[in-house]
Amino acid sequence: MRVRCERGGHPVDKLTLWALPIILLCSAAVPSRAQSASTPPLPREPVTLADTLRHSEGKEIHIFYIHGIGSDGPNDYDSLALRKSLCDYLKDCIAPAGSEIGAWDYANRDEFALDAPIPQLEYMDEQIWKNQEEWRAAAPYGIHFQLAQSKGPTIYVDELNWWPLTFALKCRQIIASDARFVAPGKTRIETCSRREPNPEVPLRFKSYDWITQENAAQLLKLHPKAARVNRSAKNDLMDWGFADAVMALGPLRTYILDGVRQLILKSLADSTGTFQAEPARPKANQEFIIVSHSLGSYLIFSALDIDEATEQTATVQHSRSSFKEVLEHTSAVYFFANQLRLLELAGLDGPSERNIATHLEHWAALRCEYLKSQPGATQECTRPRIVALNDPSDLLTWTVPSLSVVDVENYSVKNATHWFGLFENPTKAHNNYASDKRVIKEMLKSDY
Repeated sequence: MRVRCERGGHPVDKLTLWALPIILLCSAAVPSRAQSASTPPLPREPVTLADTLRHSEGKEIHIFYIHGIGSDGPNDYDSLALRKSLCDYLKDCIAPAGSEIGAWDYANRDEFALDAPIPQLEYMDEQIWKNQEEWRAAAPYGIHFQLAQSKGPTIYVDELNWWPLTFALKCRQIIASDARFVAPGKTRIETCSRREPNPEVPLRFKSYDWITQENAAQLLKLHPKAARVNRSAKNDLMDWGFADAVMALGPLRTYILDGVRQLILKSLADSTGTFQAEPARPKANQEFIIVSHSLGSYLIFSALDIDEATEQTATVQHSRSSFKEVLEHTSAVYFFANQLRLLELAGLDGPSERNIATHLEHWAALRCEYLKSQPGATQECTRPRIVALNDPSDLLTWTVPSLSVVDVENYSVKNATHWFGLFENPTKAHNNYASDKRVIKEMLKSDY
């Protein structure tokens, strides 16, 4: 099974980490399974990753990990944190954080093909991607890992990276502009100006210089204008983070979802070490776990659940049944922080392509029908389970609302130290889920 992980670790000005929570505190005080047909049926539906591992006979276990807002691109290491935490808990991995398998997998079909025309999307009458190289550099990509164990089953982790699609806009239109207006964000400017072709995949990039080195040097010399705490919060929270959520709700959404879909299809063959040119279908013995961070929770189900309202791209038309099978074989979901309550405010018109509740309930129905079709199954099935892990001090997470056909369990965790009971480092509160032992324990605990 492939697990997709998000890399974390967004550096924030140290003064911000101390002062921002105090400011917020003071402000608040002012009034104003898939189981192979050849294996015996499970005694019951697994409800945790531990259950899946315990009853893994004949299964190929995959974890899709998808990142959320504010990814630091190639400098982001949440996938590493999750893989290492899993191996620390299992105590049986051959390598401390698993090993990478195969080359990076880029979305490369239809609109992401090397010779595909450049999308005619504009920002303030300016074309977003100005030439073929820039559009190639914007292609989402996946990295595949295996956590081989000396005794237990191998776990496959697929890291789904959609952030390249957002960098042209964020770097040029937000980061560069705010460097002149607010203050230059050194870390962000350096990330936006790093050029690194991928030597294993011709004409693709690990990182691209959306801001040229010359322009970056000029921006870094600018004098800050905003107050120190305010400018750090603006650079990190709004410019680099919240901008992703806005783009994911606009015209860029179709490209993000299609990129994620292509990466999921490519991930289905990772256990063989060979990556297919044609879209793959789930094998009968593949079992999927979804682990998502932040905005990724909203995106991955929008990508997987294809209905009449979904825009009929070539990927959707050719692979609709494959995505249905992935949902059927998905036994558990873990949300590391999420913005579902916030983003659902954009989907108030009932069941639709943008309504996450519709997607989650459709997953539940597909999973149930699939389980009832297995040999020896009863006509009742355990409701699928979403475990939402949220730090109450995380400024960018909300609890998941109750759903009619899915069991939702919201757990509170503490990702960093509470200083004097007044505040918690806001960056660690949002980014440290994958390295929090209590979070990993919750994923791996068993109910029996």
